[in-house]
Amino acid sequence: MKKAQIFCTFALMAFALLSCEEEINLHLKTSATRLVVGGMITSDTTQHIITLTQSAHYFDSTQVKYISGALVEVVVADSTVVFTESDEHPGWYLSPEDFYGVPGNEYRLRITNVGLPGISTDEEFTASSIMPAIAPIDSASIGYSHEWDLWKIVISAQDPADQRNYYMFSLQRNGRQITKSLKEKTILDDRLFDGKYASEVWIFGLDTEEYDFQPNDTLTMECYNITKEFYYYVYAVQVEMQGSNPLFSGSPANVPGNISNNALGYFTACGVSRVDFINPYRIEDFK
Repeated sequence: MKKAQIFCTFALMAFALLSCEEEINLHLKTSATRLVVGGMITSDTTQHIITLTQSAHYFDSTQVKYISGALVEVVVADSTVVFTESDEHPGWYLSPEDFYGVPGNEYRLRITNVGLPGISTDEEFTASSIMPAIAPIDSASIGYSHEWDLWKIVISAQDPADQRNYYMFSLQRNGRQITKSLKEKTILDDRLFDGKYASEVWIFGLDTEEYDFQPNDTLTMECYNITKEFYYYVYAVQVEMQGSNPLFSGSPANVPGNISNNALGYFTACGVSRVDFINPYRIEDFK
């Protein structure tokens, strides 16, 4: 009888939801426009990019608005590196081509002359990050999970001892990035294998219909040694992008970053290692 009562209660709730046809107009408060920063310094010798955009309202469907004309600098030790705005991509600020980060160094971001309403041009936005040491990958390989019908990509590597390490992984196929957004990255810490050799750790499970890997494809696993703070930032971004569960949980909110003066986004430094491996399979080999 008790089960029947519970079933009837849920049935009535479902009926009420389905029967509700009254139009509901949401009147949401607007907020002041804020600076949004995206920047990562790595151990690669390349042009590093720091992007400046402005925040938008939750239901705003317009394209992201980039901010031009700012002064963007990164200070390391006693030197200052000026990031020059790109001619092709306004709002993208580029380091010199020969710039690279060194593990153990602290990188301090400084942004001024931001042309947004309510923000003085001499107001300064700052952030800092110390680049972690690099833990290189020994090997990576691809296989197949019959249980989940997924490409299974694993790595093997030695985790450094006597310290907590945090990792973010990305994947390339034939030189092209296929895990582009933070939502598509894999993050993990070393709590299960601290100081040990991690053998064939499952990093990516990729849908076989979406990812049509072919024999002799060159895959590249990228391992970013990231800070604890950035690890939790990416985790929060992934939770936010995957949506709330259950249905009546809290509303979306801005993910807290590390930029001063109430700005949004994140600036971080991380060491990078890579390993190439060849896919020998067709999906038909497994089915």
